[in-house]
Amino acid sequence: MTAIEKRARFAALAMKMSYIAFLLSLTLGTWVWVQEGRQPSISIWLIRTVPILLFAYGVFKHQLRSIAWLCFAILMYFAMAVTEAMSPYVIWFNYIELAVVVILFCSATIFIRWQAQMLKAKQPEGASGE
Repeated sequence: MTAIEKRARFAALAMKMSYIAFLLSLTLGTWVWVQEGRQPSISIWLIRTVPILLFAYGVFKHQLRSIAWLCFAILMYFAMAVTEAMSPYVIWFNYIELAVVVILFCSATIFIRWQAQMLKAKQPEGASGE
């Protein structure tokens, strides 16, 4: 196993773990640790989790295009997490949500880069498709 394969495998593991942690944080943020002025609701939970669940297949099957779209989608969640973390009603859990979304974004982008490098290195000479 080459160094790039090891890095890609590590990034994939970090991405999958942070993806699961992000879904868990969205669930706990909706049902358990709720900010003041909010009520737990199934509709809010679905609105928060379904868009991210659409990328589950691509994340676990290492589809680079799907993971790239996940990175674009979680930018909205990053903006929401920053807003909640700076709110006057902030709770400690908002900082955890923010950290998890940042880790997911970073690990996904690193995985895309290293996986693409690994696939390019494995490609035979002259088969570039040009």
